[in-house]
Amino acid sequence: MPIFLRSLERQGFVSIQTKREVEQPIPQGCAVGIDMGVARFATLSDGTFCAPLNSFKRHEAALRRAQQSMSRKVRFRNNWNKAKARVQKIHSRIGNARRDFLHKTSTAISKNHAMVCIEDLQVRNISRSAAGW
Repeated sequence: MPIFLRSLERQGFVSIQTKREVEQPIPQGCAVGIDMGVARFATLSDGTFCAPLNSFKRHEAALRRAQQSMSRKVRFRNNWNKAKARVQKIHSRIGNARRDFLHKTSTAISKNHAMVCIEDLQVRNISRSAAGW
């Protein structure tokens, strides 16, 4: 039984792994294809779509204020370090919100469909064509 310790952003996490027998779930529903996009996060072949989570816009004002405050501090002093910690905390909130959205969306799709097919694409090419470049 391995135990892993991990520390992120001054938070401690413990992961304990155990072995147990798990029954294979019987897949319900049908197969679904997922088309990734820029305007819509994902469009499923059954017509439903997932709107993108824009966690950056939600935190943009607080991040701007924190970064402006940090830029006015003398570098590498205690107040600058505290301001830097505030900026890092906001960035971690944005990342945590995105990670949570992806986990919840993928779990909902996999629980409701027996087979999931996803296209192999380059997001850079999609965003370039959407921007008209």
